[in-house]
Amino acid sequence: MFKMFAVICAVTVLECNRMYEDPPRIFDTIEECKAAIIQKEEHTRDFLTDEDGYLTVAHLEIGCENVYN
Repeated sequence: MFKMFAVICAVTVLECNRMYEDPPRIFDTIEECKAAIIQKEEHTRDFLTDEDGYLTVAHLEIGCENVYN
C-alpha cells in the first residue's frame, strides 16, 4: 500500500518540507499512486505558479512511498 507525498522547498533546496495529503489517500499499488501523481502535480504547480507563469517555490517533487516505512 502506498501514499503520496510532496517535497516543497520554499526559498532554497536547503529549506524543504515533506508534506502529505490530508486526509491521506491510500493506493493498493505503486502504479495507482504514480497515476494519481500526474493530476496532483499539475494541480499543485498551477496553485504555486504566479500570474507571470513562474513557479513560486525553489523545488517541487511529488512521489509515492510505502505506508509501512
